[in-house]
This record gives sequence, C-alpha cells and structure tokens, in this order.
Amino acid sequence: MPELPEVETVLQAIKPHLLGKRFTAIAIHIRKLRTPLVLAGHPELLHSTIVHLERRAKYIVLKLANGSGLLIHLGMTGTWRLEPADSHRQKHDHVEFFLSSGLVLRYHDPRRFGQIVVLTQQENPLLHPLLRHLGPEPLHDDFNRKWLADRCRGKKKPIKTLLMDNITVVGVGNIYASESLFRAGINPLLAAGKVTGKRIARLVRAIKDVLQEAIDAGGTTVKDYASLDGKEGYFNRQLMVYGKTGQKCRQCKRGIIRQTYQSGRSTFYCPVCQR
Repeated sequence: MPELPEVETVLQAIKPHLLGKRFTAIAIHIRKLRTPLVLAGHPELLHSTIVHLERRAKYIVLKLANGSGLLIHLGMTGTWRLEPADSHRQKHDHVEFFLSSGLVLRYHDPRRFGQIVVLTQQENPLLHPLLRHLGPEPLHDDFNRKWLADRCRGKKKPIKTLLMDNITVVGVGNIYASESLFRAGINPLLAAGKVTGKRIARLVRAIKDVLQEAIDAGGTTVKDYASLDGKEGYFNRQLMVYGKTGQKCRQCKRGIIRQTYQSGRSTFYCPVCQR
C-alpha cells in the first residue's frame, strides 16, 4: 500500500500538470472502488480551474475555483498515469480525467481499494468525515515530543501499534514505523507507556528524518507502488530492518533481524540495537 512518502511523491508529480487546468470530461469505467463512484452526477467538476492540491495523511485533496473538489485515496494498488488524450486505456484504468491541456489523467487500480470522493462547494475538505478525526502530520511542528509523550502516557499497547494509529500521527505506516523505531533504538514490542523522555524525542526525530528521506528518494517500492511516470522509489535501498528477516544487522553486525506480527502486520527489528 502506498504510504505517506509515496502519496507525497505522487502529489508533487501531478501538481504542476493540474494546477491552472480544467477537467473537460470525466470517463468512468466501473461502478465503484472502495466506495461508489458518483462523479457523473457532479457537472460542477467540469470546466472549473484546479486551484489547489495538497496531501492530508494518505489522501490527496483537489480543489476547484468554484469550491467543489475531490478527495482521493490510492488504496492498496492505486496509481496515476498522465498521458496524451488519444492514447489507449489499459485494463484496470477505472477513471479518466481529460484535461484542458490535451492530456488525460488515468486512475489505475487492479484491486479497487482506492477512493475518489466528491467534495461539495460548501465543504471544508479538512472537516470531511474521512479527515476530521486524524492526528497531526508527522512533518509538521505540532507532531513533537510533548504530543507523542502525551499519547504514550499510561498506554499498554506496543509503541509500533500506537504509531500506526492515525489518531496519534498520520501516515506512519508499517515500513516507516519499523524503520523509525530501529533508528531510535526502540523495540517495537515495548509498551508505549514505557517509552519516555529522551527516547520519545529521539523517536520523533527519527520519524521526521525517515519520512523526509523517503520523500526525497521518491518513496519505497514494495510490490505495487510506482510514481506518476512509472518509476520505482528507491528508499528500499536504505531499509535497515523491513523485509530483512534472518539477515545480520547492518548497524551492530551482531543481531539477526527478527520478524513478528502485530495487529496482523509484519514487524521487523534488531534485538541487539532495539531495547
């Protein structure tokens, strides 16, 4: 599943091609993704200039000059391609947005777990039910030592499970939670309430650094993710524990990377480096 750095990479790739342009037509080739596609019932999406694009958690928010817009989630296998309008649609290209520039933005999603939700003209997208209960952005200043310490206090749930709760912080998915905890030297199985003081500060710094480095690298390619031009992200070359089960730790040269499961997700860690 694309995580925050992958979604940010997609956003930055499509932004210069969409801002200032208009949708001249929208073609829908399937009735629903994760939720029903109702784009055809909203003519206000056409012929209004695209004025704003931003990311909130793993969602892309698109706003038009007339106040309406779209809320987009890539799901498990969603990707975008920007192509000439007369090029051929591929299998699993479920939605096509034809642009005033003569290009078409195609949404491709084999597993159909993505979402494209219409925002009404009066709606503040950040107050949409899908967004309004989310925690802080990890790269923003309001995600800091005090915030995380308050969220951890008294909690018996493992620290990795807490980090992957979007109420705690958004966008720290499985790969980046594992890597951040490794960099901070914290065992992912440790109860969140036992992570205190300097270790929390170190973890906050690690999360910010790991995510920013992943964005700079164009994301991490695991199975289905590719950016707008089809290129793979290369942060996977910098992974220290994720997917490294049974390998000798590259940092301490003594520990053997272990794999366990938390809340149905694989967790990777070095038992020597992470306490």
